[in-house]
Amino acid sequence: MKITSLALLPFRCHTAWRIAVPPEASVIGIIGPNGIGKTAVLEALALLAPGRGLSGVEIKAHTPHGAKHWGVHVELNNGTTIAQQYKRGAREILINTESVNQEALAKVSSVVALTPHTDFLFSGPPETRRRWLDDATTAYMPAHAQAVARYKTHRQGRLKILAQGVMAGDWLDAEEYMAAEWGIKMLQGRMAYITALTERLDEVTLALQGTALEVLSDANSIAALQGKFSRSREIDARMNRTHAGPNTLEVAGTLNLPNLTPIALHTASSGQHKRALLAWVRAHTRLIADTRGAPPLVLIDEFAAHLDAERRAALLTHLVDLGCQVWLADVDLPDMQGLHKIEIPPITP
Repeated sequence: MKITSLALLPFRCHTAWRIAVPPEASVIGIIGPNGIGKTAVLEALALLAPGRGLSGVEIKAHTPHGAKHWGVHVELNNGTTIAQQYKRGAREILINTESVNQEALAKVSSVVALTPHTDFLFSGPPETRRRWLDDATTAYMPAHAQAVARYKTHRQGRLKILAQGVMAGDWLDAEEYMAAEWGIKMLQGRMAYITALTERLDEVTLALQGTALEVLSDANSIAALQGKFSRSREIDARMNRTHAGPNTLEVAGTLNLPNLTPIALHTASSGQHKRALLAWVRAHTRLIADTRGAPPLVLIDEFAAHLDAERRAALLTHLVDLGCQVWLADVDLPDMQGLHKIEIPPITP
């Protein structure tokens, strides 16, 4: 997956801006002073994958100040066009001018993004790792996007019923059944991804942990998960959260060092956290290239802030050799083979 042109019409701090990318460029550097909108460019590209992009903010938050809509348009090297727009309170995705859902988007594009926040993937809250896992799983198997969305819808629908003090009834049973059905698909997708990823991991071992995994070994896994929902109604109503299901899983990792360092614990150093993250990225990009026939688009914000020079060079070598198109954003970048620099134009007040 390689981009040949990008247009922001408008998006965040950019009013109207179009750039073309030379076909031979493997690394695109977005450069310019702080506050000029470099990250906004990567944010627009991140929306080529299902979800909310780099920052995870509401889709409407990308609307420029004083405007009522935003738009992004890209062309890929295979002739595919992808356009996204936010109008009248809704996001629309267009592939070759045809309106599609997020699963269809995942079938034609995949994105991996590294930001200063992802450096803390293993030391931050579990929901951050679950979101990263689901994004990665969707890149591997696009149908996972629907499972994530449907599970969230029915899980929230169940909580709304419980919030009204309803502890039994057909409607509650129906929501719990649907949440269980899509929750099982979500769990199966995550397990399939981790299994495939493990074959390509080197410096780290990853595993899913949590009581929700118990239901996968049951002869009727949907009924088993529905039973967990039913038994936790009172505590879920009191706490306004779901205490069973895929939303409770943890992604645990261990660095393959002599002392087998658990990287989710505070005893691991920040450098070890980064090693684990990079191991995941290397394995994931190989997995997508192997299974989909094309490596993902890679976005790296504040490139120089993440890694030392040696690890930066090693990561870029891996990504470029794999065939990834890499977009970097930084104040400036040293000259390197395959780099095409793009300077952000000044933002007009």
